[in-house]
Amino acid sequence: MLYIGTSRHLEELDEGYTLALDAAVTAIATSASGSSYVLLDGERVARINQLDVSPIAELSGRRAQSMALTARSEILLGLEGASLALLSGEGELSALSSFDHLPGREGWENPGGPTPDLRSLATVGDLWYAAVHVGGLWRSADRGASWTAVVEAAADVHEVAVSENGTVAVAAAGGFGWSTDGGDSWQWTTAGLHAPYARAVALSGETAYLSASTGPRTSDGRLYRAQLGEPFSQCGGELFSSFPFNLETGTLAAASNEVAFGTSSGLAFRSSDRGVSWQQVASEMRPVSFLRFA
Repeated sequence: MLYIGTSRHLEELDEGYTLALDAAVTAIATSASGSSYVLLDGERVARINQLDVSPIAELSGRRAQSMALTARSEILLGLEGASLALLSGEGELSALSSFDHLPGREGWENPGGPTPDLRSLATVGDLWYAAVHVGGLWRSADRGASWTAVVEAAADVHEVAVSENGTVAVAAAGGFGWSTDGGDSWQWTTAGLHAPYARAVALSGETAYLSASTGPRTSDGRLYRAQLGEPFSQCGGELFSSFPFNLETGTLAAASNEVAFGTSSGLAFRSSDRGVSWQQVASEMRPVSFLRFA
């Protein structure tokens, strides 16, 4: 299944179901076990069912910007102002106050807003990763009780992704970074990219997919793929050679041989052969805000 979230609805593309209407999709989280959740309007968390969504919790006082599922089927939420909260399956919300007291936090500065953002979250096993815009990439191995900085704030991480084998990857202002040891050490590259500014990343096994452009207000955004450690090559086939905007954080997803992405112009594209050939699968939608396989 492929879920596409826009500024006005959530759609399951394979069956053509509209699951939430007149709501902006902020984030989607899926798990290998088949559980899927959606964050609507930054304020409401719901479970995605076959034909509809069922509300789990309504956030009061704070808006959420990102979410991920933990190994215990809890929902990790990134809140405005770069705070974290954990939502249980029963809808009980608890703050992770340790994240509000990290060293260097007073120096976090978001060029796009008055407060830092928790732009992207990812989990694999007992490891949690939180990407702060702009405050670095942080890792917890103890369910959020403590955090370690694994990528410095100056890298300007826009999205973090993890694969089932534990590889961690980031799309950052200076290019693509990846780690095969949980974030203790990193390799960085811009090889094969037309420009280094990376906004979205997805992993499937040893294959990485990356959106790159000339900057935050670009007129030249492109999609790439690479085997880890190899130079990137631009995705071609039926794709446009360039998009007049960034392919945004959250709008690129991969699972097994499949990869898909959506655009702010309301298009969606899908590949079933690891990005070699592509098919346009949706058009004339509202701006795509999030996209995930389940």
